[in-house]
Amino acid sequence: MRPPIPHAITSFVAATLLSVSVPVSAAENTRFERGSEVYNQQCAACHQAQGQGIPGSFPPQKNHTAQMYNATDGIGGRRYLGHVLQYGLTGPIKVDGTSYNGNMPAWGGALTNQQMADVLNYVLTAFGNEKRVAGEFQPYTPEEIEAIAGKDLSGKDVYQLRQTLLGQSPEQSRTKATPVRSAPELSLEKSIRDPLYVAVQNSGIVKVLPSKQAWPGVAGAHYNALSPDGSRLMVSGFKTGNVYVLNTASGEVMASVPIGEVAQGVKISPDGRYGLAVAPTQGDVAVIDMNTLELVRKIPVGKVPHNLVYSADGTLAYVTLQGEGALAVVDMRALEKQRQIPTPGLKTPHNIDISANGQRLWLRDFTGNVGVLDLASETMLKTFKVGSGHGGIDVVPGEQYVATGAISASVVTIIDSESLKIVKNVDVGVGPHGVRASRDGQFIYASVTADNHIAVIDTQSLEVVRREPVGGQFPFWLAVPGNP
Repeated sequence: MRPPIPHAITSFVAATLLSVSVPVSAAENTRFERGSEVYNQQCAACHQAQGQGIPGSFPPQKNHTAQMYNATDGIGGRRYLGHVLQYGLTGPIKVDGTSYNGNMPAWGGALTNQQMADVLNYVLTAFGNEKRVAGEFQPYTPEEIEAIAGKDLSGKDVYQLRQTLLGQSPEQSRTKATPVRSAPELSLEKSIRDPLYVAVQNSGIVKVLPSKQAWPGVAGAHYNALSPDGSRLMVSGFKTGNVYVLNTASGEVMASVPIGEVAQGVKISPDGRYGLAVAPTQGDVAVIDMNTLELVRKIPVGKVPHNLVYSADGTLAYVTLQGEGALAVVDMRALEKQRQIPTPGLKTPHNIDISANGQRLWLRDFTGNVGVLDLASETMLKTFKVGSGHGGIDVVPGEQYVATGAISASVVTIIDSESLKIVKNVDVGVGPHGVRASRDGQFIYASVTADNHIAVIDTQSLEVVRREPVGGQFPFWLAVPGNP
C-alpha cells in the first residue's frame, strides 16, 4: 500500500460490499467495514478502489495478495504480509507479467495495530481474494501485528524476505541492482548552502541540512513549506491529521492545528498571512491564520484535492483536483473557489508549480506524466511521460529547467522549459519524491524515499554530486528558502 494521497480518496465502502462475499457474522461484518474504511482512506489512491492497482506504478491487491498469502517458503505468506505493512517494501517486483519498482512506505506507527489487522483482513476477503486464499482464513489480530513490530527492518530487508518466499535467493536479487553513477562528490557545505528542510515521514522529524539538526514533534512529517521570510515552517502530519507550524530559529513546534484528517500539500501565501493545507477526503482546503495560528475557514474545492501553488501576487491559489482531472482556482481575497480549469491529458493532477512569469503551470500527475498548462488560454501545451508513480515538481529558478521525481522509479526527470523537451533522466536512487532547487538554481535536491538520502544534482553537469543521508526513514518533501 502507498501513502495517503489523501493526497484522492472517496468512500467506496458501499460499492465494495456489494461486489464481494459479505461476512456472515456481525463481528466479521464490523471488522470488514473497519478494514474497508482504512483501505479507502490510506490505500485506494494507489492500489485503487477495487484493488486493481495502476499498471507499472502500483501493484494490484486483487489476486496478488492472496497468492502471496498462500506462499509457504521462508517466513510464510501470512507473516510476510504483516511485515510489508509494518516495514514497507523496497525492490523491483513483477506481478502478472508487469514490473513495478516496489517502493512502499512503512505503515508501522502511522496505523494502529488494530487498523493494520483490519486492513489486512479486508484486502484478503475483498476483490475476490476470499475465493483464492488457501484453506479457512483466520483473521489477523492486533496482537499478531504487535508481535511483528519492533524489529530494526527496512523495506529492503522485507524485499529479501519476499525473494525467499518466492524461492529466489537474496543473493540473486542483489546482483540485479544497477549501480548509480555520479560525479565526484562535493562537500555538504558547498552543495547545500542555504538551510534545506526535509520532512522525514516515518521518523517524525524535520531534518535541517547542512547543520544536521533533527527537529522532533512532527508525527508523520509529510509535506512542508516555508514562510516568505523563512521564519516559519508549515508541515502536514501524515499520522495525526494535524498541521504543524515550527519556528525555524529554534525548531520549536509553535502550533499543532487539527484540520480533521491527514493533510497533503501545504503552502504559505506570498504575503505570509495565510497557510493553506489540502484535505483530500473532505474535498477542501483548510485556511490557517499565520498570525493567530488558528484554523479560520475550510474552502470546498472539489474531488480529491492534493497540492497547490499561489499566483505570483498571491491573489489566487491553484489546487490540483486528483479526482476530477482539473484545477480549482481559489480567490485568496474572498477565500472561496472561483472556478475550475480542466487538465486534458492528465487525469490525476497531483503536484504543481508555476513559472516565474506566472504564465504557465507545471503539473505532475499520479501515474508518471507531466503537463504544462498555459494560463492565458487554459490549454495544455504538452504532456510528457516521465518516471512511474507520483512525485514532486519544481520550476528551477532561472527557468531553464523543470525537474520532477518518481516515487515508483529511480530517476529525476529534467525538462527544458523553453523547448519543452526532456533533457535527461538522472539516476538518484530508489523512490525520489520531493524535488526542490536552490534559490540560485545551481543545485536540484531530491528526497530519495527508499534510500533515505538527499541527492544533489548540479544543474550544469546534470550529474549527482552528493548523496547526504538524512538519519531517518522515508524523506518525503523539501522546503528551500527563496524557492517556495
